[in-house]
Amino acid sequence: MAETGPIVQVGMEHWRRAVWCTFVGIFAASVLGGLVAGLTGGGALAAPRHAQAQVARTSTAPGKAAGAATAGGPATAAAGGRTLLTLSDLPSGWVSGGPAAAPTRLSPWSTQLASCVGVPARLAAVAPAKVTSPDFSSADKTLTVQDSVSEYGTAAQARADSAAMSSPKTPACMNSIGSAALQASIQQRAGSGATVGTVTIAALPTTWHAEHVSGFTVTIPLVSAGRQLTITSTEVGFVRGAVVHQVTFNGNGAAFPGLLEARLVETVQNRH
Repeated sequence: MAETGPIVQVGMEHWRRAVWCTFVGIFAASVLGGLVAGLTGGGALAAPRHAQAQVARTSTAPGKAAGAATAGGPATAAAGGRTLLTLSDLPSGWVSGGPAAAPTRLSPWSTQLASCVGVPARLAAVAPAKVTSPDFSSADKTLTVQDSVSEYGTAAQARADSAAMSSPKTPACMNSIGSAALQASIQQRAGSGATVGTVTIAALPTTWHAEHVSGFTVTIPLVSAGRQLTITSTEVGFVRGAVVHQVTFNGNGAAFPGLLEARLVETVQNRH
């Protein structure tokens, strides 16, 4: 009986590793690939590798067919990119998932979401220049971070877009438009050996541990072999001049440490 504790610990560690291997594809595709972007309609989700492609197909971003209004440019985007997190900002043992993604121009609004929230068509059509960091992951692969900056043409555009994304209507609209489609898409990836529960999107609590930020958390509950695994993706954003800066914290069966979230947000805030 003296060995029961260590045996149980080894068994749980084995299960955690098995769960990670089982769901690594889902996690990488649905969270690291841009879960929040899929709900808001960012064009990057047109790629089939993203779990939320169903939402993107049913919620085409404004201006994609007709040409969206653009904002920012290569020079301003590069300048904003210098404020992004780097591997040296993360705790010892964290690793980089590879090179940063190529800069893009994306409206953060799908037609359906903009209509539901009440975002003016002119604002919803603005496609800022966006620069994204590589994804960074903890040694045990249970935590990841990704950082991005979106450069708008004017500070007024950036403030208006951030205010609209911070509207109390936005998480509710995300739930009504995207929750069921995301659940079905992730379930398809998980296969018959797992059960995906209801995907929920909630605004950050007012007591969140950094000031002058807004955002929301996407929660994906999964059950496999009788065990519960919860995937979370929390996006935190703030405005500096014509830039909207967003940091995304992902937890794969483990809650992202609040103190680390606050420290990383403060780090990038101080770079502007």
